[in-house]
Amino acid sequence: MNNPMTDYRALVRVDSAELSQSLRSSAPPKFVGQWIFALLDIAFTDYYPVNQAPDINLTVRLRFSSELLKFVEEELDASDQLIVTRAYIKIARKAVEDGADVIPSSLQVDAVMARTLRCFRLTRAQALEIAGVERNRYLDALAAGLEGEEFDHAVRVDGGSDLQPIMVLLPEVRWFQGKISDRGIAGELGEWLDIYSDLTLGSVVAELLDLRLRRRQEDA
Repeated sequence: MNNPMTDYRALVRVDSAELSQSLRSSAPPKFVGQWIFALLDIAFTDYYPVNQAPDINLTVRLRFSSELLKFVEEELDASDQLIVTRAYIKIARKAVEDGADVIPSSLQVDAVMARTLRCFRLTRAQALEIAGVERNRYLDALAAGLEGEEFDHAVRVDGGSDLQPIMVLLPEVRWFQGKISDRGIAGELGEWLDIYSDLTLGSVVAELLDLRLRRRQEDA
């Protein structure tokens, strides 16, 4: 893979109109996604010397980040929307926390929260139903003392793969409550956050899993 730091030093200074083509030209033949996210991590991280240069301010880094994420979505067919959305959330939060004067439209809070909600392929009623079934499956499997593949098979639930992005993203977007301008987006996100605790496995399952782990460690 290319040296991301060397590439970042050159690419972050490229004009927006030319950046997409420059990324295509510079991208390594393999592991393009890893390369892009390495560049994104450099753009996010304040302490790298390159980001202390007078011409590389927060505005430049946010513009570059938005172009990188756009490139991922437009150029990489196998892009994982959960990973991409988490990156948007991470950069958007930095923009707010650091008091950015200019924020690309794709990284503004309302846009990122709308993107997050589009990742939810279940209704709240469906999510609650699946979570309830999953919780009961865990309780039954733990009570039966199942292990390994038997346990994994026993707790698998139809729709669980659709519930997983919701469970990953909701804790990460709670920070944005009160910072969303669009009432519709704010209301919908708030309703999801209100039921988050009911979507988890719950304290009983968590305690049983913890006990199971401690027993394994003692037997090891």
